[in-house]
Amino acid sequence: MSSGLLTMSAYAATIGVNPSTVSRAVERGSLPVVVLSDGRRMIDRQAADAARRQNSNIKNGHGGRPDRAERRRSTWRAKSATGFDPAILAALHVMRGRWPTLIRKAMAVLGAAEIDQARAVLSLSEMVAYLAALVHEERNRAGVWDWRKVVEDEPKMSWTDPATIEFVERWGEAADGTGVTWTSDEGGIEGGSELAQEFLDAGLAAKP
Repeated sequence: MSSGLLTMSAYAATIGVNPSTVSRAVERGSLPVVVLSDGRRMIDRQAADAARRQNSNIKNGHGGRPDRAERRRSTWRAKSATGFDPAILAALHVMRGRWPTLIRKAMAVLGAAEIDQARAVLSLSEMVAYLAALVHEERNRAGVWDWRKVVEDEPKMSWTDPATIEFVERWGEAADGTGVTWTSDEGGIEGGSELAQEFLDAGLAAKP
């Protein structure tokens, strides 16, 4: 056997990834193989290394040390640009951009009056805001200090019931974007401060 030819397992060990990562790359055609006369498929180290430099699939594979290191670097680059881990940011996009509409529809299906739908939307909005603020890393390379600049906007909703409209105008997001006043002080929501503390505790549980 030529000294330049390795089994898939040996090549995987050489570059520090799982054998399954190499075999998947071979099946995808990302890594070239040399088929011997007895049918065995071998890896030409020099050709495979060249292919890896041109194709990132194998370094982004599963389980190997270079794989994990590359994912950490990719995550750091993404987080440094927004202040969020990419997976958390994707979840927040859904929670802030789609869940308000879904919770309103769910409440309607359950028979809730429009004002109760608005209450549910408001509560959900606050919980997501607390969570987003707590898991956001303000010290990021891009200088994004306001998490709302990178998370999808909440959907605009129309209400028809006069009592609901009054409720939303009073307790909905303020003109300065600070949201509802969750306090028990004058002008706040009765029992709001205790609930705000629970929102905070829940958010802290998810903080890295």
